[in-house]
Amino acid sequence: MVLLLPWPLLAAEVQRGKSEMEKVEIVKEDFHGWPNSYRLSNGLVEARVVTDIGPRIADFRHTGGTNVIYMRDSELGKSGEDHWVQRGGWRLWVAPERQDTTYDPDNTPCHAEILNPTTLRVIGPPQPVAGIQKQVEITLNPGEVRLRVVSHIKNVTSHELTYAAWSLPVLRPKGRAFVPMDVGASTAYDATRRYMLWSYTKMSDPRYSFGDRLIQVDHSKVEPAPPNQAGRRDDESKIGCDSAQGWAAYLVDGTLFFKRFAHAKNGRYPDGGATIEVYSSHEFLELENLGPLTTIAAGEEIVLPEDWWLFPNVKIPTTEPEALEVLRPFIEKTAW
Repeated sequence: MVLLLPWPLLAAEVQRGKSEMEKVEIVKEDFHGWPNSYRLSNGLVEARVVTDIGPRIADFRHTGGTNVIYMRDSELGKSGEDHWVQRGGWRLWVAPERQDTTYDPDNTPCHAEILNPTTLRVIGPPQPVAGIQKQVEITLNPGEVRLRVVSHIKNVTSHELTYAAWSLPVLRPKGRAFVPMDVGASTAYDATRRYMLWSYTKMSDPRYSFGDRLIQVDHSKVEPAPPNQAGRRDDESKIGCDSAQGWAAYLVDGTLFFKRFAHAKNGRYPDGGATIEVYSSHEFLELENLGPLTTIAAGEEIVLPEDWWLFPNVKIPTTEPEALEVLRPFIEKTAW
């Protein structure tokens, strides 16, 4: 096993009474027509994982609140397609992005097992073209507003493979994404930070605010594409950066979705060195993080752990200094 990223040691974030903290439920239930879905809940937050396809995480919310993850209504409850289907939700991919390996359809049933009172494991079927098998462990502990997602990409061939693990949560529209930029020493001669721009990205796009220490992507400023536009649409855009800070966030309707992941200092990352990428269209926004490119021997695996947090009643100013000041406590309390 190749374990690329360190395990965080985090204290419980929220304490709301002994009765809430003592119980975590993992219950099998139908989710929008997928009968083999699982709900993890602890009285503070809950997540839903579908296993008739995937692995996919389809729901993450405060108990009684609204899902921060976006799901496409027209594709709910369906399976068995012979091509890859967007659907929404969180998915696990491999980079570099290639049609035959990255877009291998995940439309068939997975194996699910409850490992212990707080952890669900989902194992996808082997993907022969890519030569891999995906496994995800989702953990929700008592008294926490944190969901731990640990992704495994196993080499099921008889030869070496080189991939990077790629985490892609699809998030609800009309929010604002926050991506930290590194600064580096002012005396450095070489470039210390990079933007990665896709061919369909326009630097003048009003959704973007490129600051010295923070990139903001305001999804509310994404205009719909003209009707029936073929190919790459005018509303689509994607950027990346080589941030080493190990976090990204998305604020939607007062709820802050905050994700934590590690950075491999000497790692070689895909897409020109991107560690964080943001794709957005008028329909949704993807807040993506990547692990380094890693060569894995036959039978070995890449492991990519990350933590997702939900914080309610958050307001973040649009100016960079004020935004960073509001974000600082969340950065500190979730630090690995």
